[in-house]
Amino acid sequence: MKNIFLLLFLISFILAAHSQTVAGNFKSEIAIDGYFSVGNQGGNFSAGLKYGALKKDDDSKVVIGPSVRWMRVWSKNYATAFQPASYNIFGVGAFAHWRVVDGIYLGAEFESLKSPVNYVIITQQKTWVPTLFLGGGYSKAFDDRFRINVGVFYDIINDPGSPYRPSYLTRKTSANGQPGALIPILYRLQLVIPLYTTQSN
Repeated sequence: MKNIFLLLFLISFILAAHSQTVAGNFKSEIAIDGYFSVGNQGGNFSAGLKYGALKKDDDSKVVIGPSVRWMRVWSKNYATAFQPASYNIFGVGAFAHWRVVDGIYLGAEFESLKSPVNYVIITQQKTWVPTLFLGGGYSKAFDDRFRINVGVFYDIINDPGSPYRPSYLTRKTSANGQPGALIPILYRLQLVIPLYTTQSN
């Protein structure tokens, strides 16, 4: 499975690079996204870097490309008898964003993260954990200088070992009001910087 994830990442990267440098019909942009979460049992911080390609048409709406992610996690957990623990997680992926109209975008973001987390236990062996977020939100361009995306995404894979779990925004509640299972929804704030100017198109 690890090889499949890496292959998807490489194919996405090659297609984006080929579109930009060979076909000449595409323009590119860099996006930086992040989030953080802090609670009684710890927290995490994540930063992602996306390289996107889109057609040079003035009304181009679909952006695709590869992504990489770094995540810093600190927590108390059963494996360490509630002693503080912290670790780094790295991953690769691919994404597609559709800017439906000015102000709204939809997105699909696949990532595979090499993580030591197994539900609430930190293990010595890191495994590749897949995620597939679907969602969307607000997208606003500021002339040709930069764009801001603010979105909410749902992980349809919802792997129990996902390191995103501490960042989920909500959980189910039982009939008597007791907290239940986490719902795999999180927010993403993204800064998009074009690698082109309107005049060069």
